[in-house]
Amino acid sequence: MARQRTSGAERMTGLAILALLACVAAWLAARQADFNPAVIVAMNHPKGAGRIVGGQQGEALSQSAGYLAGVQGFTALSELESYNPETLSDKIDGKAELYLASNFQEMACRAFSVADARAEVFVYAMESPKDAFAVFSGQRRPGAEQLALAQNAYATENALFLTKGRFYLEFVADHASPELRPALENLAQTLLAALPEDASQKSEADLFPTGGLRADSVRLAVSDALGMEGLENVYTAEYALPAGEAAAFLARRGSAAQAQAQAEAYAAFLTGNGFKPVPPGPDTAGLPEGARVLALEDMIQVVMTRGPVLAGVHDATSRAAALELARALGAALAKSPEEGKP
Repeated sequence: MARQRTSGAERMTGLAILALLACVAAWLAARQADFNPAVIVAMNHPKGAGRIVGGQQGEALSQSAGYLAGVQGFTALSELESYNPETLSDKIDGKAELYLASNFQEMACRAFSVADARAEVFVYAMESPKDAFAVFSGQRRPGAEQLALAQNAYATENALFLTKGRFYLEFVADHASPELRPALENLAQTLLAALPEDASQKSEADLFPTGGLRADSVRLAVSDALGMEGLENVYTAEYALPAGEAAAFLARRGSAAQAQAQAEAYAAFLTGNGFKPVPPGPDTAGLPEGARVLALEDMIQVVMTRGPVLAGVHDATSRAAALELARALGAALAKSPEEGKP
């Protein structure tokens, strides 16, 4: 069979393809040499490496994944996983918005063998302790057993939920057993010991009066608080008082003027929804100066400020309970010299 001769054009085309492949190889080599520093940090973290999921990751990701890389005394049952704001919904679809609205930074998770169960551990890194409390309190189950493991901690039949500093942690086992609780608490204590100490300021939730307070009822709404669009970062707390049940709210603003402006806006929001001002009477004596009482049928709301703090009472079962809690809230704020500042 006669040998087919290669034309000059075909040889030039072949040489061009070889040259292009050489350029691609050189580019890939250069990119590998210029590897993302964040990934290098993650893979060389002293506490271990995390599996990178999604796009660009930062140092916070590597730190949180590192906390789960090697938990002494517990056997890992899965690889490390890490998620950033862009990929969080891949793991917790339907709940990601709660975290993203609270300044979520990144999350790491991994399954461990705990007693006779498989427990998945989630470490959420938020921007601040206030943000961690927002997601903790936003999901806290009414009546759940409070724990002394951390300042904010509770348990269900097969899970623990708690915060430390800017971290929110979940420990969720696939089933409950008599051996599970102490083993889960041991795992939580081991992880808590590895997390950094919190040197942040005290929470303004500490300003709530303690008499009649339901300790597991304190929550932080980061947006559209009290049903008002644009009202952000408001703490609420429920009370059981001799006169009935009621709830208090408070929020520290940047200045007394800002707090007063938001008090005016909230009062306008209430009147826009049918509430009417209640004129002073014998039972309103002793309320904080400037406090406004508004009513809609048997619903009572009280709005007040002290320094940079916006505060008040809502969801009261009776007028007497609302006014009793308003007086207690005003007295608690008056005891805080910091809140008297303009």
